[in-house]
Amino acid sequence: MSETAIMSLEEIITTGGDERIELKSNGRNKYLVDPRSSVGHFNRGSSTCSPLSEDVITKVKTVYNRLTTGEVTVEDIRIKQRYRIKALLQDSDTNDFNIFFAPSGSDLCFYPLMYCRIKNLEQPILSLITCPEELGTGSILANTGHFFSDKTQIEASVQKGNRITDGLKVEHILFPARDADGTIKDNKQAIYSAIEKYRSTHQIMVNLVIGSKSGIEDNISIIEDGPKDVTWVVDLCQMRATPKLFNDLLSKNCLLMITGSKFYQSPPFCGALLVPEKYGNEFNISQIEDASLEGFTSIYSKYDIPPSYKVLRNKFKAFENIGLTLRWEAAICESELLTNYSEREVTFAIHSWNKHVKEYLKGKELFHLMVDQDVTNKSIIAFNLIKNGRYLSNDELKAIYDHMCLNGHKYFPKYDRISTGQPVAYDAHSFLRLALGSLNVRGLIDSGFDMSDDYKLIDVIEEVANEIFP
Repeated sequence: MSETAIMSLEEIITTGGDERIELKSNGRNKYLVDPRSSVGHFNRGSSTCSPLSEDVITKVKTVYNRLTTGEVTVEDIRIKQRYRIKALLQDSDTNDFNIFFAPSGSDLCFYPLMYCRIKNLEQPILSLITCPEELGTGSILANTGHFFSDKTQIEASVQKGNRITDGLKVEHILFPARDADGTIKDNKQAIYSAIEKYRSTHQIMVNLVIGSKSGIEDNISIIEDGPKDVTWVVDLCQMRATPKLFNDLLSKNCLLMITGSKFYQSPPFCGALLVPEKYGNEFNISQIEDASLEGFTSIYSKYDIPPSYKVLRNKFKAFENIGLTLRWEAAICESELLTNYSEREVTFAIHSWNKHVKEYLKGKELFHLMVDQDVTNKSIIAFNLIKNGRYLSNDELKAIYDHMCLNGHKYFPKYDRISTGQPVAYDAHSFLRLALGSLNVRGLIDSGFDMSDDYKLIDVIEEVANEIFP
């Protein structure tokens, strides 16, 4: 703790992950957001990343002070955080689960591969991946057993794109979320066909998404109607779902990936895997071959593994990731603040925002709502921009996004900084996003649903687009 004790909370909150969370020379991260403070920041980009909220900073500082003085350890805090996450999500003892932490949603993707290796070291793995164009940065690489960044929380330098270990062989099939015109695809039968074709030769993982970058939600009937001898992994990293859905999926023996840095708006990034109790019975065994964990020990810490997995966790380095622990503290504190509002209030606020902002967008010639918007999550609104009769490209939308993040205050002097969700490419097109997080929802309710700042933000996007691309 002596080295970290001299760091401020604002400094350490951007440590303990890969290069995406680190500050550049301009005081911003890769996404051009300053994650250290929300003061003066109007954020409608919770689907990308958020700054440390003033509403939780005092509680997070208290935890950090206790860590730096040695009053508590990371292990102590993580144990309590696991209980608090369960209190947020678990609806009965019958759906008990264990919680594995990770520095990001992308890091979580390695866990199911590790489970497959523990179960059968020799059999190759087939990873079926839905919605690949809307997954987090690096998730495809991680889902196929490759390093997705230049470093990990454990290793200061790794080779991005390399397999995490030569012994890990993973094949994969991608199932795009949208057709060329943006229509959401139904991949159910195609996934079943792939399972049937490879189930005798491979360990099969099916990676589904509920709450993608544009709010796409795979139909869970694919799990209900599908085979039980595959590993079902559900990406719920956006955390835009009800406790009922979490418990329904846990009861179906799914591995659930969540993060606290999307809907619950902690600084980027913090991930956790919810593992049904059945897996604990399978893997809390007396012997685990070291070969099955090769590569994974360069990604995870001992303290990421639940204490009940004694044999497994003792195979990992005892690295105390303070930054990750504090980012989860911020997310959990925010989730607890939202429980002061009824589910009905929260749902009404999100639906009201979605309705009125979409109506405002429809009145602007520049904006074109993505197709199938009515079947995506209501807390995200995705749209194309059309100039001179053509869709603006991903590079052009990126230029608009960058300009707004760096210079938005010139158009919107009420705030020092503004941000939206970053652009997402699909097929030959790309879209921007407006996304509400928990802090934003509370703000809407407390303001009596004042959406004037949302309308102004749309005006700013229009002004910036016309200025850059006349």
